[in-house]
Amino acid sequence: MAADPTLDLDLAAVTDESRRLAAAIKPGTARWDVIVVGSGAAGGMAAFQLAMAGVKVLVLEAGRMLDHRKEYRTMEWPYASPRRFRLPPDHRPIAVAEYNFLDRPYADNPELAKHKRVTSYAANTFTRNWVVDEKEHPTTGTPYSWVRSRVLGGKTNFWGRGALRYGPPQFGAASRDGYDVDWPITYDDVKPYYDKVDVLLGCSGTKEGLEQVPDGIFQRPSKLNCVEVTFQRAIAKMGRRYIPGRAGVTTDGVLNNKYRTK
Repeated sequence: MAADPTLDLDLAAVTDESRRLAAAIKPGTARWDVIVVGSGAAGGMAAFQLAMAGVKVLVLEAGRMLDHRKEYRTMEWPYASPRRFRLPPDHRPIAVAEYNFLDRPYADNPELAKHKRVTSYAANTFTRNWVVDEKEHPTTGTPYSWVRSRVLGGKTNFWGRGALRYGPPQFGAASRDGYDVDWPITYDDVKPYYDKVDVLLGCSGTKEGLEQVPDGIFQRPSKLNCVEVTFQRAIAKMGRRYIPGRAGVTTDGVLNNKYRTK
């Protein structure tokens, strides 16, 4: 098989730059009001909000910076890779179902030990350099499909931009089906924060009045194509709805946000 160009990325420059910047911060050289560990969706949002409020924040990230020009290939077709974005034979992603019956640490399992690299199910030729190698960073904790990344921005770098809200049925699910316990908070408690995130990110969607997926503060929705419109009309006769996805994709732009334009 011909060489796969999607696997041949020279990351030496961005790795060296990451090390240089990390070395510039020495313990005890400054005082910080807040230290945030991890720059993903939770840590990144917390650090941004605190910094914008005038709090002096230090963000600690175990991963490196990204070279967006080299590493992002969102405009490439799957056939550009001989394996259609799949990993090479000596790399092994753990299938979602396997987390339930493989012993931890996963890479020590006889079925996986023979592979050069073992990663979460989210690894492909696009993300392979962002997710953790289970051989280098094993986990022995709870057996669930945990995608761990080691890059600035965490898993937000391969977030699909889905922007759904948990609704009242999810917060009180235990009272409905008898399993586990209800959340200690309700949808009404977190709704104001959902609203703030919608405005900050710029989310598109349609107002539908559905309790299970509450409406947000939406920009205009993405248009359905002709096949989707036909399907929407057909299932409407059965009392079903087909709606545009709620997504963190701006369609009207983000007002008063110098950090985001798309």
